[in-house]
Amino acid sequence: MNEAFHSGSKGYPVSLRRNGGFPMNLRTTGFLLRPVVLVIALVHLVLGVLGFFFLPEANEVGENTVWIFSATGMLDVIRTVIGVLGLVAAFKPSAIPAYSWLVFVAFTGLTAFGVLSAGTDSAGDAVNLNWADNVLHGVTAFLALVVGVASTRVSRRKQSKTRENV
Repeated sequence: MNEAFHSGSKGYPVSLRRNGGFPMNLRTTGFLLRPVVLVIALVHLVLGVLGFFFLPEANEVGENTVWIFSATGMLDVIRTVIGVLGLVAAFKPSAIPAYSWLVFVAFTGLTAFGVLSAGTDSAGDAVNLNWADNVLHGVTAFLALVVGVASTRVSRRKQSKTRENV
């Protein structure tokens, strides 16, 4: 029997029982962050690109939405840029920490602005956020925070391992 696949007392293969029995090693933790970043990127990229087809200049008032989310020029640009940067980060894992912290800060700000903006119906608002946008931005900010903390821990562990090996 191959020792790498031998099951130990914790029920996990020996190759996965690292760091005091925690079932994930550094490689699998980093591997699990990529799909989360990819989902964030694809959701915002799709909303951003589709939003360009539903701009208020081409539609009647109130019809500038993609499903339940607002579609304004500025918001579509923000979503498209976040989506493209996320695709780059998903395929270049070393960019995941920077991307996740950027998304966390940006979408925390958008959520705060959106909550204040949705409470008042200002006609001159260039972003025109609604409550569905606020929920999406809040969930995105939370996921980015989780990915940012996890990816920072992974990179710090990798640095400490290389220091120990030197």
